[in-house]
Amino acid sequence: MEDFTDQITRLSQELRAFQVQLQWKSSQCSSPDDQDRVMDSLLNAGLGQDLKRTVDLLSQFLWCYIEAAAAGGNAQVDYAQQSSRLGQITGILRLLHHSSCPLKDSLAFVEHAAMTVTRHVDVDNLQERLSLEKSA
Repeated sequence: MEDFTDQITRLSQELRAFQVQLQWKSSQCSSPDDQDRVMDSLLNAGLGQDLKRTVDLLSQFLWCYIEAAAAGGNAQVDYAQQSSRLGQITGILRLLHHSSCPLKDSLAFVEHAAMTVTRHVDVDNLQERLSLEKSA
């Protein structure tokens, strides 16, 4: 898992450095031919599709964490830390989702996240009650 964390850290640093180059203002100083050449390279290399797939995988990874946290199963969980983490993840997912949809869809997205967590909590509570009733 440490290698995974190192890769994410390196990628984040590279993306921060790349942000300046992605601003259209910085490319306006280039000649139209250079701008066309850069744009053709980006499009022909499938950069947009690759980046979209990577962002989708990040989103899926974060959703899997929400599902795992909601399902419980870890008796030694630090609920304060987990709650903070879930808040941060929800914020990231909201930003990822909001960038391509109107506000009303973004609100539905947040409601879906809350319902997912609530559903898992309800299932856990029901299983716990049934277990207690069986042992009584």
